[in-house]
Amino acid sequence: MPIVIAKQVTREYIYVNFGKSFSKNLFVIEANVLGKTYDHMIVENTRCNTYLSRVFNDAHETCMEPRIFSCLDLVKTKGRHTDEVVDMYYLDIDKLAHELSIPDGYFVEILLTSISNEEFGEKVVFPNETKKYIAMGLEKLIDEKMNVLSRIGGISQSHSFLAGLGLGDIAKELSLGYSRFEIGDYDGAIKSYRKVVEGFRNHLEEKETREGKKVFKRLLDNSENRTEKIADFLNKTYSLLSNFGEHYGTHAFEEEGVFSHKLVENLTEYLTKKLRSK
Repeated sequence: MPIVIAKQVTREYIYVNFGKSFSKNLFVIEANVLGKTYDHMIVENTRCNTYLSRVFNDAHETCMEPRIFSCLDLVKTKGRHTDEVVDMYYLDIDKLAHELSIPDGYFVEILLTSISNEEFGEKVVFPNETKKYIAMGLEKLIDEKMNVLSRIGGISQSHSFLAGLGLGDIAKELSLGYSRFEIGDYDGAIKSYRKVVEGFRNHLEEKETREGKKVFKRLLDNSENRTEKIADFLNKTYSLLSNFGEHYGTHAFEEEGVFSHKLVENLTEYLTKKLRSK
């Protein structure tokens, strides 16, 4: 997975950003770990794809679980460390802090999956590793959620591949569905899983005209028959998931939640492997 950052929210006056005059007050969290490891790929207008999981108060108690995916600006400025002026790196969470009314001095738990800019494109950070950058005193709280965050991070790493196929939203919905499932929000999880199935279905069902005939634009295993059957299965799966809590007066219970979770997880693993092999 990428990296979990759990640091204090502070309001800083930023005079310089990437060597240019800036002069703004921002709510930020320190992210110097990125400067130490990825400075060679950090240029002006670098952004970070993140998942804001939890907010802790000054007593390290969970006070909010936003579970929000965001693309945050990375700030590179100057700061003093002992007697030296050094480069400092921050995640700009000013907009989120205002939207969620996060107080100055509280702590946030953020999963950072990738950085992106025009020069290097989108790059996953710390691929296939488990990294933590955590304020003292939060270690135990963060460890309690590492399995969930690791899974979300693993799913998010496929974002670039899926985005290249026009399926970028699928990785986001998978991660969101997984986070909802883990807290027992089965209706919320199924809503996201239904969008995942819909995305794959629409991708596979797309057709084009060849020699006067409508045929599938892309084939699984170079087989028209298999592609048709999988597309039909996705149609039926979408219809079934729509029946789980979709209509007024209905509700998705644990059995439907677990079934949908396992079904979509296996479907995604299978289809991603097949699409990668094309």
